[in-house]
Amino acid sequence: MRKIKLEPVLEFGSRCDFAIIDVTESNLQDASASGKKRGIITIDYAPSDVRQLISEGKDLDGTLQYYHDRIYSLVKYYISGDWECVSGYEDAMAIVKRHIIAYFK
Repeated sequence: MRKIKLEPVLEFGSRCDFAIIDVTESNLQDASASGKKRGIITIDYAPSDVRQLISEGKDLDGTLQYYHDRIYSLVKYYISGDWECVSGYEDAMAIVKRHIIAYFK
């Protein structure tokens, strides 16, 4: 299983780009390890995207779970296999939450 770090590259009001850094073959295999960049994913959380999820009956927790699963699926697609995050997943979810939470108040 690949060891991956997620690093925010660009953050906007409606989307964020995250770099996929593979640290599997690094000696440290931890959050401080440098690794090979495997690509960049874009997570869209524009108002229309969030409203669509709300119309499907999702609350804040359900929407966050959707984005968690979306990030996992996109990274899995890019690296062609399962992976585990050694750093950055919590930060990525915090970015998403910061931008969508206003829709649930």
